[in-house]
Amino acid sequence: MKKLNSLFLCFFIISCGKQTAPPLNLQDSEKEDTIEKITRAVLPEAPEPNFATLEAAINDVPEPDPVPKKEPVVTEDIKDELKVEPILYEDFAWEKYMVEPGDYLIKIAKEEYGDFKIWRYIYSWNKDDIGDNPNLIYPYNFLNLQKERLAAKTAEPQYFDYSVQAGDNLWNIAGKQYGDAKSWIILLWDNEELIKSNAGILNPGMTLKLREKLDPNAS
Repeated sequence: MKKLNSLFLCFFIISCGKQTAPPLNLQDSEKEDTIEKITRAVLPEAPEPNFATLEAAINDVPEPDPVPKKEPVVTEDIKDELKVEPILYEDFAWEKYMVEPGDYLIKIAKEEYGDFKIWRYIYSWNKDDIGDNPNLIYPYNFLNLQKERLAAKTAEPQYFDYSVQAGDNLWNIAGKQYGDAKSWIILLWDNEELIKSNAGILNPGMTLKLREKLDPNAS
């Protein structure tokens, strides 16, 4: 009897330990068949483009209104400036103008051309030497002025020799020989190579070139 009970208990435990597979979902299989049919279905061909219809549709689009052009506003000052004739002569030469103490471009333009507005042309011709500020020009510098060839003054400076004395420097030599110590810059330009070769020092007995006329074009 005990053996029967033991066998029955073992059979019961084994039967309870078995796992059963979940039932098949028929709806899922039907969905897969439907998807496969849709995938295999032949899509309809796209219709050929009708260019006549497309062109008509494009032509029906209204054109935008043209943007009105704004007339440039010209002030009276600009109008006057535009009346200035160019200062480029068909046959011209460059004349060296020595800047005098108290000079400025408007004054030079008035004296040399009779029209102060031409100062812009003078500045344009000499911008590399003057720099970005046309109000800063220095005495005893030279400007290029465009003149008619027959009227241009193109004299070259004439020199004489000067022997440096003890205690001399460019400042006092310019004051004694040219009448203005500020004209020392011309002494430097005329003797630049000699002075640089001696480290900028003037030794007694050194020979410098001095101009007979500070401005060779001066009358």
